[in-house]
Amino acid sequence: MLNNKYRQIGAKIKYYRQLKDIDQTKLANMVGISPQYLSKIECGKQMPSIQVLLLIAEKLSIDAAYLISDRNV
Repeated sequence: MLNNKYRQIGAKIKYYRQLKDIDQTKLANMVGISPQYLSKIECGKQMPSIQVLLLIAEKLSIDAAYLISDRNV
């Protein structure tokens, strides 16, 4: 169940990152994390901390609550 949630959050992050034409390395640098960590988040292999989730949402100009909601992209 949690793995599905991780994948859902990661898919939303990836979708909006690509929509804004930002590559993983650039977003990772903007947030202050490694590109490898961002890749794991987007693949649903790792859940970001609340702080990282908020920073990602801010940099992508999306609502952090949407990222953790059950609404799909």
